[in-house]
Amino acid sequence: MKKKLILAVIATLGFNVQAANLSKTYLEIGYSQTDLDEADYNATGYKAGAGYEFENGIYVGFNYKRQKDTLSIFLNETDVEFDENLLEAGYIIHESQNGRFAIGAQVGKMDIKADSNTTEFDLARVYTEYEHSFNKYLSGFVQVGYENYDASGVSKRDGARFGGGLKAHFGSSSISLEYFKGDDFDQSALMYRYSF
Repeated sequence: MKKKLILAVIATLGFNVQAANLSKTYLEIGYSQTDLDEADYNATGYKAGAGYEFENGIYVGFNYKRQKDTLSIFLNETDVEFDENLLEAGYIIHESQNGRFAIGAQVGKMDIKADSNTTEFDLARVYTEYEHSFNKYLSGFVQVGYENYDASGVSKRDGARFGGGLKAHFGSSSISLEYFKGDDFDQSALMYRYSF
């Protein structure tokens, strides 16, 4: 009887430490915010994305972000929009039972619109990422990389970018809290993701 009880406890613990789904095949939507370091600008809005992971470890994705805030410029109230459209590609270099290490890149456009003026930046990022599943309900990730954004008539900007997040998993669904710090702005998001 004692052996059966011990085996039942071990089996139950085995189910509780099952890894969360770290798949990069997903659809997601959520709330996002961008804070510029050199201005009192806290744009809020929404972010949406989709991704697909191939069996060989290559993954691709698309991210779409629309945010807005009102700035006081020379006693005038000006609506400023901060938009991003990014394509992503990466490769999972190493995978263990509870973690995955990947390298990736993002390219796309970042637009800042104030009144009728739009500044279009070409945006490029490279990064390394580690995802870890703590159990079937909780996972986290850290990301370290470099970003470069450039627009005609504006000085080229580049620098380190790092961040991470935590995800609460409910079967195929998850809710994540993410934060990224760049050279000129911080970005955070609260996202709902459905993984396939």
